[in-house]
Amino acid sequence: MNPIHPAILQHNEAGIPYSASFDDIYHSPDGGLGQAESVFMAGNGLPQRWQQCNSFTIVETGFGQGLNFLATWQAWRDDPARCGKLHFVSVEQFPFTLADLQLMHARYPQLAALTVQLHAAWPLLTAGFHRLVFEAGNVVLTLMLGSADQMLPELDARADAIYLDGFSPAKNPGLWSPLVFRQLWRLSHADTTLATYSVAGSVRRGLTEAGFAVEKAKGFASKWAMLRGRIARVPRQQPGYSGARQAIVIGAGIAGCAAAERLAARGWQITVLEAAAAPATGASGNHVGLMHAYCSLDDNQLARLSRAGSAATLQSLAALRASGRDVGYAVDGILQVAKNAEQASLMARLVHDGNWPAALVRYLDSAATSTLLGQTPAHGGWWFEQGAWINPASACNAWLQAGGPRIRVHYGAAVQQLARDASGAWQALDAQGHILATAPVVILANATAARQIAQATELPVWDSLRVASKVADTAALPRQSLAGLGYLTAAYKGERIIGASPYDDDLDKATAHNLAALQKVLPAAAQIPQPVSRVCKRPSTPDRLPLVGAIPEHWHVDLPACHQPWQLPRQAGLYAALGYGARGLTWAVLAGELLACELNGEPLPVERKLANALDPGRFLLRALRRGQRYSPDDDRRAEDDGD
Repeated sequence: MNPIHPAILQHNEAGIPYSASFDDIYHSPDGGLGQAESVFMAGNGLPQRWQQCNSFTIVETGFGQGLNFLATWQAWRDDPARCGKLHFVSVEQFPFTLADLQLMHARYPQLAALTVQLHAAWPLLTAGFHRLVFEAGNVVLTLMLGSADQMLPELDARADAIYLDGFSPAKNPGLWSPLVFRQLWRLSHADTTLATYSVAGSVRRGLTEAGFAVEKAKGFASKWAMLRGRIARVPRQQPGYSGARQAIVIGAGIAGCAAAERLAARGWQITVLEAAAAPATGASGNHVGLMHAYCSLDDNQLARLSRAGSAATLQSLAALRASGRDVGYAVDGILQVAKNAEQASLMARLVHDGNWPAALVRYLDSAATSTLLGQTPAHGGWWFEQGAWINPASACNAWLQAGGPRIRVHYGAAVQQLARDASGAWQALDAQGHILATAPVVILANATAARQIAQATELPVWDSLRVASKVADTAALPRQSLAGLGYLTAAYKGERIIGASPYDDDLDKATAHNLAALQKVLPAAAQIPQPVSRVCKRPSTPDRLPLVGAIPEHWHVDLPACHQPWQLPRQAGLYAALGYGARGLTWAVLAGELLACELNGEPLPVERKLANALDPGRFLLRALRRGQRYSPDDDRRAEDDGD
């Protein structure tokens, strides 16, 4: 994806926000809020159409200064019969900076209660999807930063209403192209409506050819006409889940607890089954973990997913803390120290060439890192200002508590098998065949133990054994968290974690390796207390990305040619949240949100290609594309060869 270049705030002679690049104004001369209410809301029959709905989704082309979103949000707030959840999805290629948004929104004091929240949540301006959550999760803004022809094909959603906004077709034809109209039609269903201020002949013809029926209506203020539309040809949509909103989550680590909270927030009844006596005892059991976005020069899948995942986790933890829950975490930055001078040079070049926001990543040379840490590391490195340290157990407990009575947890409940009852619902059974829970949906979030269940034996997830060492905090260590050849967390309750060396049956050797790796990063760390170590099972996949989504069936039978994930047959109601590897804190909330959106028919929080990159069936699909039979052993050999 191309880097995002912010819009430049200008005004015309009348004081209306204006774009010199497109030689056009951002809203009607008769008022932006009036246009939002009369053209886009009334043109789509709002607020009446969302009343009594569980969820309502609006898709917009052209976020601009956000007046359509703010007006819609305010109307939702004011409507006692409003829908339970409002999704607003908007694409914008040239977003405003936070400072410019604040200047523009100062002209709308009647919206101050909303604009202050939008400003507080305004994301870093990087390409891709950004999900902003308001009203305790009941109003969700998904900003797609990039061009419409790139972003709309990546959107997985069912639009109930469409706002066709943006600069005029004559000034910005790319936003009114046949490709854009076809994508909007793809996102529609039988009852979808649209509205726009433009009545240009090219717009009417393009929408009609794409599958909409359009008509002119009285325009707003001095504009004599506008356009309203509905579906003329209903697009084919994959059927969504329509069963009871009940689920079993197997596993109470960060994967299971975050998924349970995301579903419970939507009113689902969740039963969590955990084999241990408490949450976060396995792969999630370290005292402190680190989380920061990953960066690459080509902005690859891992980089984009890690940005989305980190943002989702931080939003979730902030909401938990705001609700009064005790969560041990802080966003006080992480320094990733280069391994050698060559890597330091490469890291400096990536930051320079990548055009990343400074709040995402900066390169600090040795002098700057010395100033930051109060001691001199081996090399300079990347400073992740929004990097965080988190105590996983407190996060798991808070997620479970946030669900209230909608989440019931059973400890000492080891699931050995899954079976169907007479109604087709899943039964979770223990080793003696006793039924632990029954529900139409099961989410496997129990790391590699999932492969002991017959329906999941072919999933390519295996344990990688690592050693994490807990050490008492000391003045010999800097306050900040470090990463590199080894990592050092900030202190939580007077203790820190050093890690994470591979484990080969010698705990003392691995502990010594952790200390040696830290000393290579930070030579002054030679004199620290003797640590206490634990072996961690880190569940990993061949491509180091998690398995999130519906689990395929028929792994070993001949299937017709499958080229897309939706063509794979799935085991109805059976989902995976597995293989989080070293980035469990990054993936947990995003994966839970992805599953919850899929099950509830809501817009996905990431691009379709990124959701496909997490699909549990991706390895099977690759084999089918090559005309081969699938074998998880092949994937494991490929993983071993890459180590």
